[in-house]
Amino acid sequence: MRALFISIGFCALATIVRAQSPGTSAATFLQLGFGARPIGFGEAFVPVANDVSALYYNPAGLAYPGVADEKSSAGAYQIMASQALLTEGVSMTQVGVVNRPFGVSLTHMSLGGIEQRTTETAAPEATVGASGLALGVSYATKVGGVGVGATGKYIRESIANYSASAFALDLGALYRFETRPISLGLDLANMGTPLRYIDQSYPLPMIVRVGAAYGLTKDFPHAIVLQFDKPYGEGLNARLGFEYRGFGPIALRAGYRTYSGTQRSAALGKSLGSTASSMADFYGLTMGAGLRTPYGDLDYALVPSGELGTAHRMSYSFNFGASKKTQVKKNAP
Repeated sequence: MRALFISIGFCALATIVRAQSPGTSAATFLQLGFGARPIGFGEAFVPVANDVSALYYNPAGLAYPGVADEKSSAGAYQIMASQALLTEGVSMTQVGVVNRPFGVSLTHMSLGGIEQRTTETAAPEATVGASGLALGVSYATKVGGVGVGATGKYIRESIANYSASAFALDLGALYRFETRPISLGLDLANMGTPLRYIDQSYPLPMIVRVGAAYGLTKDFPHAIVLQFDKPYGEGLNARLGFEYRGFGPIALRAGYRTYSGTQRSAALGKSLGSTASSMADFYGLTMGAGLRTPYGDLDYALVPSGELGTAHRMSYSFNFGASKKTQVKKNAP
């Protein structure tokens, strides 16, 4: 009975997360992105990786200088705090601190209102909650002109009175051409031990991501990104992202990712006969904006999530500490 309840809890949690990101394994909160800026342009961030969000998308970005922008704050340390108001009562808080080439990150997700049943009853026996925690430590360096990085993670997930822990490793590579405004990135994420509840084991949501970005230079600070993701056990999907920085301190972003026809129909409720037209119909599209100031950067992202509604992300980041002399090369981010 306990194992049955755990399985049902995983199904409830995965159903909510799946509308925002693919996933059928445990610790599905690891698929929900990190920070508002990359989510604003469709999470096509693996070949960009030039701010604190590199800790999640590609730790190899820590081998390169961060975003060089006179409109933003300056300092050797960069910190980002992000709050996500997702769908169906899911809340997620994230914090990252970077002092290149090192970084640490923390993600905490919470969800309430899961109905507990150990027998086939009309009314639930109780209403319980679930939570997820991921703590990561990252490091990067350059090998033969290519940035390589790794993140070691401790993961813990709880459902009601049951909990399980796992360890995982992310590996990344990033190459920025010296004479062209092009960057190439590769990331292998969530390779690790399974989460084990009672007598059942659940794998982590492993994924391989590869992409190319155009821009990110002093002469062309905007970004045009194409990325391909291959989650373990699922089909290949593509992401296209844009970031425009031509309005002074304001940045505008948009992105799109592909889904299978079955997943898209399920998220939009088509299989249940839903014909409602709303912002949720823009499933796969993301939009965002950012404001850069000497006191820190504020970023926002909007993510339509099908029948479950619309998710919102907000992040605040700033630099502090003694500034390091950063030389902006032709293709430094």
